[in-house]
Amino acid sequence: MSENNIIAKKDLNRVFRRAFGMQFSWNYERMQALGYCWTILPTLKKLYKDDPEGLKHAVNRNLEFFNTHPYMALPIFGVSLAMEEKMVQGGEVDGHAISSIKVAMMGPLAGIGDSFFWFTLFPVCAGIGVSLSQGGSILGPLAFLVLFNIFNLGTRYFGLIYGYKFGGSFIEKISGGSVMQRLSEGTTLVGLMVLGVMTATMVSVPLDFVVGEGEQALTLQGIFDGIMPNLIPLLLTLGVYKVIKKGMSTTAVLFIVIGLAILGAMIGLW
Repeated sequence: MSENNIIAKKDLNRVFRRAFGMQFSWNYERMQALGYCWTILPTLKKLYKDDPEGLKHAVNRNLEFFNTHPYMALPIFGVSLAMEEKMVQGGEVDGHAISSIKVAMMGPLAGIGDSFFWFTLFPVCAGIGVSLSQGGSILGPLAFLVLFNIFNLGTRYFGLIYGYKFGGSFIEKISGGSVMQRLSEGTTLVGLMVLGVMTATMVSVPLDFVVGEGEQALTLQGIFDGIMPNLIPLLLTLGVYKVIKKGMSTTAVLFIVIGLAILGAMIGLW
């Protein structure tokens, strides 16, 4: 932080801590808006300590509709606070610009956050934790929590710091050179790879029916594995995905899968 900044490092640290409670007041009208304003309220009071009317406008401005991935909200905090500070210091920034940049950032960052944290990082860390737990190790849940939260806390903290540092040019910096597009494509690719691994290791469709007799006897499982290992789990997963995409409820799909499992078990016993 330079000497000309009103916002100090301790103020950003306070925003970082308060951001963990951002969704405590989530509502269907403005979603995360109240939590967003509460998170930065002490910093706004510091910026507008000599301007009560300006503080009132800042609070109203930061109570507008807001919704994004909670881990990815911190860069937006940093950028908006930098712009609030610049406006207080007489810079060429107005309230409309601050609101606009929040709206511009919350959509793309929500998409990146969902793709990376929920569909990529979470399954990878959970898979590592489950693998360790299956061996009876207490390190399973600990590994999951440590690995996941390294990225969680790191994204929050450094997102806030660099968002404030770059200010209004944050979007230009991360969008330059198609960074956001490449990041989105990369997380999608890794997510699909993880989905493939989870399908092969966690979806089990045993086909123990014997075809042929004597030395020529083969199980259906062996036949399909000869064509492509884990072919049936893959087809089952793709089939479930297709019927859900067509509009069938997940509850109905679950009952169908359970019914097929029971039918398979009865045929096997017969």
